[in-house]
Amino acid sequence: MVLPPSGDCRIIYTSAYNGAAHPITDMPLRLGIDAYSLNWQGWTAVETLEYAARMGVDNVQFSERGFLDSLDVGYLHDLRARADELQLSLEVGMRSFDRLSSMFDASLGAGEQQLIEMIDVAVACRSPVVRCFLGGVAERLGPPTIDQHVEECIRVLRAVVPYAEAQGVKIAVENHGALDLLARELRDLVEAVGSDSVGVCLDTGNPTYAAEDPLVTCEVLAPYTLTTQVRDTRVWATEHGAMAQWVPFGDGNVGIESVIDCLIAHAPAAPINLEVITGRAPRELQYVDPSSEFWRMYPGMLARDFVRFATRAARSAAQPFEQLVLPTGYMAPPADRLDAFRAQQRQHLERSVRWCQDHLSAAPEPRTH
Repeated sequence: MVLPPSGDCRIIYTSAYNGAAHPITDMPLRLGIDAYSLNWQGWTAVETLEYAARMGVDNVQFSERGFLDSLDVGYLHDLRARADELQLSLEVGMRSFDRLSSMFDASLGAGEQQLIEMIDVAVACRSPVVRCFLGGVAERLGPPTIDQHVEECIRVLRAVVPYAEAQGVKIAVENHGALDLLARELRDLVEAVGSDSVGVCLDTGNPTYAAEDPLVTCEVLAPYTLTTQVRDTRVWATEHGAMAQWVPFGDGNVGIESVIDCLIAHAPAAPINLEVITGRAPRELQYVDPSSEFWRMYPGMLARDFVRFATRAARSAAQPFEQLVLPTGYMAPPADRLDAFRAQQRQHLERSVRWCQDHLSAAPEPRTH
């Protein structure tokens, strides 16, 4: 695939969000990529930056500390300098800060310590945010209960807020792991912390694996959103509930254009970071049986939220996306198929960037590097 020319992607279009056609804004749309979209490539952070620049995006989110080759200040300053040369902004992140979570890495220190360390990384990189999360879907079934996880997160965030405020860095908590927190639960967590220095990294793909329509997610969380991880999804109804599958942009049926319109309207400063996670089989959501594990995980989901997802699935054709799919139980490609999966990953991300540039902008303005 031939990469598009570098250029600023600018919003010069009319939104149909909420059914009313009206101009959104003429400010530049900051289109970015999450490095997780390239996690099988084996690239350095600088190689990721250079690839992003060739695609003509504006921001790179290194959403986990493992995507950075070092946390040494000198290295981070050099990384920032290379980003400046490429006219790219940077965001950094980490994984779980909840010591009760199955995804928490205690070898890196307490949750407070990890967040403070990444705030320092953000300062060195001039990242306005640190992305982080509670955990994943496993935390819904406990023990501990999900309420205990939330209490621990609130405690840690309140402890770190004074340092974040002093450094001018904001903490963006993601709705993560397909899915740890529904939109209203994450909103309540952020409000409980009670600081403008804590907001949301809004992921549009994870909610679909918990039967939450991404437009519902956006309507609830966009006012709290500091940054994003935007993903398209295909859903369809089954005998037992629905299937959901993450796909390249333009191949989904969840109204991703309306979701992005909602973000632009209510979180215009947040970059639209594409997190394209493909190569996975569809996931079935078994919600028809009221005694199923699904309802054990999400007993508090509001009927008015659930019905919007269920209606969308019921109206969609059953059509899995054709692609290479990881073998059952694999989180990364087997060695003998790594090259093929790497090529597919790049193709799907490039295709997604081009779709956004075609649908979200008029003519990109050339940019030199």
